[in-house]
Amino acid sequence: MKKNYNELVRFYNRSRKKLQNLVAQGKNAYKQDILKRRITRLFQLLTGMQTQLKLSTATFALAAGFVLFQPNAANAQTFGPKQTNPFGLSNGGAWTVPSFVDLDNDGDKDIMVGLSTGGFVYYQNTGTASAAAYGAPTPNPFGLVATGSPYSCVAIVDYDNDGDYDMMSGAKDGSFYYFENGGTAAAPNFISAVVDPDGLVALGAGYSAGSFVDLDNDGDKDFMAGDYAGNFFYFQNTGTASAPAFAASVQNAFGLAMTTGGYSTTCFVDLDGDGDKDMFSSNGPSFDYFQNTGTAAAPAFAAVMALPFSLTTIGTNNGASNSFADINNDGDLDMISGISTGDVIYYENTSPTGIKNHVLFSGLSIYPNPTNSNVTLQSNSRAELSIEVTNVLGQVVSSFKTDLQTNTVSLPETKGVYFVKVTNTANESNTYKIVKN
Repeated sequence: MKKNYNELVRFYNRSRKKLQNLVAQGKNAYKQDILKRRITRLFQLLTGMQTQLKLSTATFALAAGFVLFQPNAANAQTFGPKQTNPFGLSNGGAWTVPSFVDLDNDGDKDIMVGLSTGGFVYYQNTGTASAAAYGAPTPNPFGLVATGSPYSCVAIVDYDNDGDYDMMSGAKDGSFYYFENGGTAAAPNFISAVVDPDGLVALGAGYSAGSFVDLDNDGDKDFMAGDYAGNFFYFQNTGTASAPAFAASVQNAFGLAMTTGGYSTTCFVDLDGDGDKDMFSSNGPSFDYFQNTGTAAAPAFAAVMALPFSLTTIGTNNGASNSFADINNDGDLDMISGISTGDVIYYENTSPTGIKNHVLFSGLSIYPNPTNSNVTLQSNSRAELSIEVTNVLGQVVSSFKTDLQTNTVSLPETKGVYFVKVTNTANESNTYKIVKN
């Protein structure tokens, strides 16, 4: 078996070098995809053989050269070419701003879209979490009515912490229109809009477009919004998760800078796998990425990176927006965007999973990854560690402290991506991305 293991390591490294060369040259996306899938399979085989051969984590990592695969702002993800109206999607109306959300609570991602009319359309996913299939667009579903201003831009969140999804929409007049869900998680019924609730204030430049995220890590949702001029406005939630109360806005907080193309939208997602929220924004027909180089409780955003992760522009003066979800259930986050014609644009995340998940940290490893159940945390010392497990929304699902060398880290029953953050007594930490199949 040791001979086969060494041969697989050599094959793995040759495949990795070929992929790196193709990525650097920007050539042959089809072959890149084949190599990524091959590398993922080889990694999984090597992980299993490591356990059988009782190789140390250090030997395993050195042999397979995992350090070269650690994520950073340039290569954490790779997105394929844009696709127009996949999965049975169809044109729903001008200037679509789509957002992934499971509004019928059946375990897959539906899509809610804001339109230039100020109204909304809904695409129900009649397929599955692994094979999406969307029906015809439904105008103004669940009791929704158009906002008092055109160009609605939706943000979906459980605003009042009652277990169902509510909706906030921006608009051309710069105001924020809040639609409370008076129904249930499986059967929404949206109540008439409240304008600028709980301290939110209209943006003077207009075309408000915001999203909710816990940027200070205090357990409630703050709000970040973009405007026509390309600025960003941070509204800190000084209330609670059940009763939001927003402080006066701070323009371009946390080191953010305005976009050059205007019409900035906001979307928060952890694309570099370090456990904090980065920010995506549209920039006219393009996309801007602001990496969070701070922490989950104290964000600090790096300089803007245009068209990261192999993304391409939507098209000249066609607008853009962002929403992320694992639409094909392969363990990574895909992206949708909208354009002026009313179509929905899809970018598949073609990154291999499992490559960067065995990060060395004080002689520590986490395996298996991907997993079908739980994972094992293995350390070569009896040092005390704090363990925290979060989901892709940043919600803590479990936490504990340990000084054992071998621990079982329990994951929720739900399939998906989870992050295991390990912190030692010196307050040094690392975060591991785990895929549960």
